[in-house]
Amino acid sequence: MNPKLLKVLKKLYKHPNYTYDADRRISLYRTDTLSSDEQELILQYHWEANALDTFTHDSIHKRLISLQTLPVLSWESAAAAFIAGVGGSFPRGISSLESYHRMIHAAAHPYEQADKFICCGVCGFSAHSAGWKNLSYLRYVLHLGNAYGSDSIGALVDLTELAEMMNEQPVRPSAEDIAVFRSLLQVLDEAPANETPGQLEKRLTAMKLVKGTAGIRRGILQSLATVGILPNVIVELYPDRWTNKEIIMNGELQLSNTRGRSDMQMPWAGWQGELGLDHNKLQQIFGRWI
Repeated sequence: MNPKLLKVLKKLYKHPNYTYDADRRISLYRTDTLSSDEQELILQYHWEANALDTFTHDSIHKRLISLQTLPVLSWESAAAAFIAGVGGSFPRGISSLESYHRMIHAAAHPYEQADKFICCGVCGFSAHSAGWKNLSYLRYVLHLGNAYGSDSIGALVDLTELAEMMNEQPVRPSAEDIAVFRSLLQVLDEAPANETPGQLEKRLTAMKLVKGTAGIRRGILQSLATVGILPNVIVELYPDRWTNKEIIMNGELQLSNTRGRSDMQMPWAGWQGELGLDHNKLQQIFGRWI
């Protein structure tokens, strides 16, 4: 994203630059607080400040399924965007791995209430997620490098925009991106046997290997765990198959590092240093670059 545009968007979506629409239960961000030059810039880049849409459990999966036929979206293109995200040349790509995994396994199914969680046990769609969403804000935080592929709506917004971008110009990781990604894999593969997810996150922060916030690094690790490249002690996950969300979430009830915490979640929470990497799954997705 153009740095000047990103700077304007940080101002546009800064708290509390919004009014609350009580009927649709959504925040609408104010463009009248921007200078005329700033408003002209977002028009120049065709950025809509408040693109709104409404979703249900069934409608979101119908739309995800419609993306499965887009040739521009593939494991290869998602992996390329992810590596460019990890390396820092394209932060927007960090969410692509998890989003693509969710999209290719999307299938029509009834809402099946999980026993211990307020969501669909198959896909994890929460009843609270239904209704209106401000897609522009979601696109903005994706460009910052945040991963939203664990959420059906986030995956749809992510891949819809990513497909449009890739139709104009494919995302290709730079040599520096690939070097950072390989270094990250080495750190994971050679982790001390007793290292916990939290300890590794602190070590990565101290190493300054991956740019961005702690949340961005968590999103990278969670993405690798979702496709099974980073194994967990509860359930084996795979790139080429779907595991019902309820099974994964139930695993959190068996882990000590998730109790009383909303930030540490499965499957990343179930990793241990002794598990290292699953090299077969790593090769399956990233073989071209490693």
